[in-house]
Amino acid sequence: MIDELIKYFESYVPLENQEKDFIRENIEVREVAKNAFLLREGEISTEFFFVFKGGIRLFYTNNTIEKTAFFYFENTFVSSYESFTKQQPAKHNLQAVEDSTVAVISFQVAYRIIELFPKFEFLARMMMEEELIVYQEIISSFVTLSVEERYIKMLKSNNQILNRIPQHQLATYLGVTAETLSRIRKRIISKDIS
Repeated sequence: MIDELIKYFESYVPLENQEKDFIRENIEVREVAKNAFLLREGEISTEFFFVFKGGIRLFYTNNTIEKTAFFYFENTFVSSYESFTKQQPAKHNLQAVEDSTVAVISFQVAYRIIELFPKFEFLARMMMEEELIVYQEIISSFVTLSVEERYIKMLKSNNQILNRIPQHQLATYLGVTAETLSRIRKRIISKDIS
């Protein structure tokens, strides 16, 4: 599976054999059971992840109520960036929503690879820029679209989420209760039938 990660990196920049060997020798593959945590709020992140298979949910807890902020699926990096880079307690949780397979990149390996192979600094910047674009799109949708419009947009652009995660998690991601989401879904279905 590590070769899938190498292929992903090479979609941005070609890698030399020594760089590929470093990745193979220093990045582990881990199986993560559904509902298992990769990181809990309050822990310091010492690893970040690349999802080969499955899905990971980033969520916050507010007075014991979970608020989902994002879902990560195949071919994406997952991290608590602030906790990882500043080595301070995480403000959110990372939890598998499906049985998942991830590459695990430790804090030490991440900094060693950048030190040894400068092109990985460029790769890290590219991944952060992509993550920033996604976050800006999410913020924009919350500012400019209604809940129903956000749900319809998700149906059109990312309908895998609808089949792969529980409805109560999808509801918190959209910022509504499960009951409200159910009413929205019924309304959309009745419009499509009409």
